[in-house]
Amino acid sequence: MLLPGDARGLDPYSASASNVADGSRLAALYDVLVWSDPSTGTVRPQMAESLVSDAGDTSKWTLTLRPGITFTDGEELNADAVRVAWSTHLRPELRSLGMTAVRNVKLAVVDKLQLRIELPSPNGNFDRMVSRLLNFIPSPKTLVSLETIAASTRAPVGAGPFKLREWAPKSHMTFDRNPNYWQNGPYLDSVTFRVNPDTPGAARIIDEGKADVTVSTDALLIGDARKRGLAVGDIPLNGGQMIAFNMSRTPPGVKTPRAFANAELRRAVVLSLSAAEIDKLFYEGIGAPAKGIFDSTSRLASIQLASPENQPAEATRLFMQVTQNGTKPLELTYAVPDSPKARTIAEFFRTRVDELSKGSVKLKLVVEDIASFIKRTSLDGDFDAAVFQLWADDPEPALYQFLHSQAGFSNVTGYNNPTVDEALRLARLNTDTDRRGEAYTRVQVELNKDLPFFVYQEAVAAYVCDPKITGLQLFNDGLLLFDRIGVRK
Repeated sequence: MLLPGDARGLDPYSASASNVADGSRLAALYDVLVWSDPSTGTVRPQMAESLVSDAGDTSKWTLTLRPGITFTDGEELNADAVRVAWSTHLRPELRSLGMTAVRNVKLAVVDKLQLRIELPSPNGNFDRMVSRLLNFIPSPKTLVSLETIAASTRAPVGAGPFKLREWAPKSHMTFDRNPNYWQNGPYLDSVTFRVNPDTPGAARIIDEGKADVTVSTDALLIGDARKRGLAVGDIPLNGGQMIAFNMSRTPPGVKTPRAFANAELRRAVVLSLSAAEIDKLFYEGIGAPAKGIFDSTSRLASIQLASPENQPAEATRLFMQVTQNGTKPLELTYAVPDSPKARTIAEFFRTRVDELSKGSVKLKLVVEDIASFIKRTSLDGDFDAAVFQLWADDPEPALYQFLHSQAGFSNVTGYNNPTVDEALRLARLNTDTDRRGEAYTRVQVELNKDLPFFVYQEAVAAYVCDPKITGLQLFNDGLLLFDRIGVRK
């Protein structure tokens, strides 16, 4: 399997569980408690037998595990192992993105296979939160201390279909079949995840027989795969490719306000750009120019609420206003992951802003490998603007994590709008589509005013593979379930 970058670590606390980062690696190692099925919009059990709320009270949930599951070190996957794994997200030293999911949550072991969960407030979509933020459970032996957790980043112990054999940094990692896996399978003897910086060339590499599968969010790569006759399975997602503006987050010891705290500067950059032009220039017109953060096919989207963009004259006026006619120029950092497509689009953005601001606003590109980029943006907040991607089969919990003022590290922009906070809370309470849609409409209205980011390409995730590969099942935002993958003879 080809992935664009190496992992920061293979523990659930430092790794990034997104589709083009570490999510599939983690699924191979740890399996999942539950998974969100994009074909039905429902959350389905895997290692969990069930995860259900009390009738009439969505602040109380019960997780029931399947019997007979063991970690590769022989420890039992039981309710207490889940309790320990979830509680470990709260350790401040780890700076886990899952911290907000378990903050102020009470966990009580009922018996060996049952965990009682009491949330600080009702949440009708807590099962989706588990699927996105709390799904990967390591052996409790690896969680005894900070030292054992640190060791597990390179020597992980899970209960999944595969276990780590070798990790050659920036090159590949190889997993071998877990002979004691809890269900039939896996059907493969081994899986090698290979770092492939040539992301656009992934379809060609697979077509040449030098790899078997990749997961991609790039419309061009997906289109190329179809032309070559490769197998493709895709899912539309909320979110998309975007520029995220850092409005308040600063590294430790830095007190200078962020330039993009100025709403007029954010608006100037957004009005400098056109999603349709970006699609034509960089996706050959076969992508889907975004109109906002919701997928255009989603029942939660509204075509009347398209995000503002592409007003160059107004952009110039705002740039001149912010920089006092160029007498107070700005030089801002623009963080970009080290991939050819990201760098090329970033150069276009930099040039367009320079042109329309008449040289008064300079974007300085900071290009880093994916692991360093994630640390800079999601953990350290050390950027002014950044390339960002959000992929969400359902808005909950991804949008809450991305936009709520109390979401912690996952709110990479530092966005703070009480109206949005309240709308996100109401959407979280409900499972009814109409009520959720009303709440998310309020979110869209506020985002169009505040512009904490600019989404320029709708989100899609797809697997691309040699036709002989079978059993590929995407879940969540485009991860793969590895217990069912096989090779057709």
